[in-house]
Amino acid sequence: MIFDEKYEILENRHISGITYLLRIKAPQLKDAPAGSFAMVRATSDIQYDPMMRRAFAIADVQGDEVLLYYDVYGKGTQVLTQLKKGEQVSVLAPLGKNFFPYNYNHYVIVGGGIGFAGLSLFMKKLRKMGKSFTAIYGVRRKEQLSMLDWIKENGFEDDVIIYTEDGSYGEKGLVTRDLDKLINEKPDTALAVCGPKGMMRAVMDVARKHNAPAYLSLESKMACGFGICIGCVIKDTEKDSYIRVCYEGPVFDGYKIKF
Repeated sequence: MIFDEKYEILENRHISGITYLLRIKAPQLKDAPAGSFAMVRATSDIQYDPMMRRAFAIADVQGDEVLLYYDVYGKGTQVLTQLKKGEQVSVLAPLGKNFFPYNYNHYVIVGGGIGFAGLSLFMKKLRKMGKSFTAIYGVRRKEQLSMLDWIKENGFEDDVIIYTEDGSYGEKGLVTRDLDKLINEKPDTALAVCGPKGMMRAVMDVARKHNAPAYLSLESKMACGFGICIGCVIKDTEKDSYIRVCYEGPVFDGYKIKF
């Protein structure tokens, strides 16, 4: 069920770089699927500037609290940063229809930048199911590692390999540096990926070399979030037609789409 509600803000603070954490009290969203997302309006009232909601991954669900990480790029997200604890924010969620599968023995999870927030809830659900996984978290420089605290607070330090392009934290290099080895370490390994398109294309190049299953959670600008505006389409190469990231996705088989 999708809820269009006003939720109390428990926390809305700058984390690092251009990233903020929005924590809301949203008991209706306690069963949100991993990979689902929320459309957030910058204020709780109807407004016309900015008019549209903004799409953010549901990064974590902790009891009746939901965590959303967002990068500040334009007016909509800038207005969102001004909201204070105790105020309300309008949220349409959980959205999406297709999510990560749970039927593989082992997963390599690859997150780039804010895209790691599209994978974090999946990690928690895999752990709860007793599934094996290794996570990769890649950014250009240390200050972009906005989810370090979340990783430590949830005890994932031993499960996450961190890469920075400039070597300022963790391993130096791209997320694909050791990907061949990680795919080959265990049989029946699938990839779960979210991040910049260039990064996902590079990951798919490695996946194809090993014929490894790969599922991509796509990031896209969305106006509605539920399939009406047709503003977030991608090419379905299998059907030779276009499909909507928000409605048929946001998670897709990486071998069946062109993005």
